[in-house]
Amino acid sequence: MKYPELYSNGQEQKKICVGDLVWWNEGVCVGFVEEVMEEQSDYEGWGLDEPSIAFTNLHPFEANNNKHKQHIGGVMSGGTVVHSLDNQELEDEGIGLLTQHERSELTWAITEAKSKIDPKYGNYPYCISALMDMERGEEDWHFHFVGHECEIIQAVVFPFRPNTRTKEGEQCASC
Repeated sequence: MKYPELYSNGQEQKKICVGDLVWWNEGVCVGFVEEVMEEQSDYEGWGLDEPSIAFTNLHPFEANNNKHKQHIGGVMSGGTVVHSLDNQELEDEGIGLLTQHERSELTWAITEAKSKIDPKYGNYPYCISALMDMERGEEDWHFHFVGHECEIIQAVVFPFRPNTRTKEGEQCASC
């Protein structure tokens, strides 16, 4: 299965692989492909009846190995979300790989978020979302540092750097 053409940023469509860093949830969550279930034995093991793909916004990716075996939790606290492998559903959910520029901005945002929290939480896993502040008309990074049971320990919110969001296949003017 490949990523939807709409979100390929003018590049050749790439195969969806476990561990890929992606936008999902209509471009709100920054996370990973947790599992691709194309074989009947794979998706039935999850209690599903069709090929599906699982996403998580728990970072770093390795932290997902420690999640509850049933992948419980909310989007803001490290849960897993499953979608059909239907290309239209993937397109409707805004699922696509981060561009190199977006990866660079994410690296900056992670460093920024860690500098704003209590140092004792610096090694905790965290969930990342990007939400529009409707009053300011600007996007904010939302980081939720979570504990072992995926409960939110501390939240940090701060704006994207000005003019840095990638726009449909092109990078920003200041990059």
